[in-house]
Amino acid sequence: MLFYNHLKYHSVKYLLVIISFAIIGFPSAQAQPAFGSLQDLPGRMEGAPMIISNNPESVNREGLILGTMQMSPQDPNTVRRTLSSTDYGQNCPAGSLREFAFYMHHFNQNLGNGARFYVLLEPATAGSSVTFNAYGAAISELDTGSLDAGKSPSYAVGLAILKSPAGLPNTVGTANGSTFVKLFDQTISGVFALVNLRTDNSKSVDARIKVRANGCLTVRVVATRAVNGSVALANSLSKRAYAWGNVPSGQGPGGAPCTDPDNIGWGRPAGIYQYEIWRGGLSVPINSANSSQGWELLLAPPNQQVGSDCRMNPSTTTPSSNSQRSPALGYYYTNTSGASEGRDSDPWSTANYGVEYQLNFAAFNQTAQCVDAKLQLSSYPGQQPCADSAASASRHYDGVFKVTENGTLKPLARVFTKCPAGPRVSTITSKIMQPQELVDWDVQFFIPGLISIPAGILLNTTPVACN
Repeated sequence: MLFYNHLKYHSVKYLLVIISFAIIGFPSAQAQPAFGSLQDLPGRMEGAPMIISNNPESVNREGLILGTMQMSPQDPNTVRRTLSSTDYGQNCPAGSLREFAFYMHHFNQNLGNGARFYVLLEPATAGSSVTFNAYGAAISELDTGSLDAGKSPSYAVGLAILKSPAGLPNTVGTANGSTFVKLFDQTISGVFALVNLRTDNSKSVDARIKVRANGCLTVRVVATRAVNGSVALANSLSKRAYAWGNVPSGQGPGGAPCTDPDNIGWGRPAGIYQYEIWRGGLSVPINSANSSQGWELLLAPPNQQVGSDCRMNPSTTTPSSNSQRSPALGYYYTNTSGASEGRDSDPWSTANYGVEYQLNFAAFNQTAQCVDAKLQLSSYPGQQPCADSAASASRHYDGVFKVTENGTLKPLARVFTKCPAGPRVSTITSKIMQPQELVDWDVQFFIPGLISIPAGILLNTTPVACN
């Protein structure tokens, strides 16, 4: 859920050690620095496009949630949504792609128990075959047993991909379609269900999957009631109705897509966004044994409705350190739900749901003392320190981090913050550093769907006795 709310794929160095999962201590010795004191996070976005399905987040009508192709509903009394563009490049016909990553986060609001959420792939050219590889996870809350922090599908998807060996955690069942997707040379000539998750009212589903194909594929995300729970019926439904309210219905179940003209905020992403990975690195000198440095994470300028447009306020180069999100290649920019034109989904992948971060921190202890160096994450709801936040929630960040230290893979770290009650700062990794010692941390993580933005990555140090 936006504001309340991955993959360096097994390079050789990530296969060196079979790791176990551990929760690393939360407290920080330093006070959380002000958000305004944090530095830009070096890096850039790259990779294939990211298909993100998060609007409407809470689905109470069966039909097409997101498609890469335009669709005209057959019933004139139902909503029509319009993609801003269906040209995604990759030498593919309109509405299709060869290479992409996919992320979805949805709730079954009122579809009834046993509802299904499908992700359907189909060759873009009728009568042709396409061979593809797919890697990731799709998880239903019915199989995790809980939406609680550390147990939700949002959390479990990242854990499934980053753990070694990769696969569903032992705490996740499979009775409701949860699966670790690992398809190689899969050939299809018709509709294929990449994801088929069952869920009940008020329960969530999440998925993060990377796809690489030798031909062009269309992608559709479809919700159905239990009675229509088959691939054939879902396929038919996805071509005649959208999973959105009837006309007129105000803004319907999707919530405010940009914001109203008098306020600023963010919308929910539903579209095909340009990149799947944020990659960056930095050298960090430790000049004082008792120090705190930080970098902005998931920073995004807010959007404002201006006439029929959803615009950044202030206008900021995107993607950049000050706008860590992708522009849309195509997104649902308008619909006929009764909201004004230009009011459907976010033109940018605000919060970078599902995006993989690959960061390198090279920290050098330039002091004459031994230090306890902790790489940590803290949340800044409304750009306020966690302790000052009035935005109480069940979690502000809840995800999994994989760290390689000087070439050695460390146990996975669960990183969890909750403002203002705490933990307000959560440790990603730590090391006792000797004077003049260098530590090299490679950090990999995927942005979950149940988070708050922005956040900060901190390097806190305190003096300790040398061994």
